[in-house]
Amino acid sequence: MDGDGRPFLTWRLEPVPPTHESIIRANATHYGRLYREHGDTPEAAQWSDVASQDRRLHILCELADLHDAKILDFGCGTGRLYQLLVARGFSGSYVGYDIASEVVEVARSKFSAARFECRNILTQGINEEFDYAVASGVFNNRHCQSEQYVRDILVALFRSTRKGLGFNALSTYVDYVNPELNYLDPMVMFSFCKTDLSSSVVLRHDYLLKDTVIPYEFTLYAYKTGLPRPANIIARSL
Repeated sequence: MDGDGRPFLTWRLEPVPPTHESIIRANATHYGRLYREHGDTPEAAQWSDVASQDRRLHILCELADLHDAKILDFGCGTGRLYQLLVARGFSGSYVGYDIASEVVEVARSKFSAARFECRNILTQGINEEFDYAVASGVFNNRHCQSEQYVRDILVALFRSTRKGLGFNALSTYVDYVNPELNYLDPMVMFSFCKTDLSSSVVLRHDYLLKDTVIPYEFTLYAYKTGLPRPANIIARSL
């Protein structure tokens, strides 16, 4: 345990950092296997139940008024976010990317009005522009324990947007640690977004996913405002 009672995340100290390609292959294999084991359920997306899955997605949707926006859902799974948007009267344009071909095929069969693609954005790029990009749970597995991988994904997503990006992750401010999962320091991620993406960033670490458990995830919104970023780079150099 460290000084404030939180467990050390010792398993993140790997002798050889994973490459981006190995992480992407591991994700594709992992989520393909989960789908084959669990079918079209929250468990296939590594969520414990529908309620907590939807709670995360609702928080992401508070990024902006998405009603008539063009949205990229990175790590879309079988299209649960699209289903929730439609239930709210969504009239915009939705595109879902996932690295697991099995779940992409399921999403296509369920929602003919949306577009789903199996795409590796680090090698294939993103060949169109969106109003907003969102990503839920895409950094939660231990094989994503590469800070550079997380940053490169976020940069690629943010560059593809006209207005902004929202994503969530497991927080290092927790009272329980699962060695199979990946935890990100919300302050480090806020600093990265503030210095490398945008001068307008919101950190949410207040919402409950389970009524009796402290907030163990966070959500970040980064907006394109046209303003320079950011003043603290200059402040640190003084």
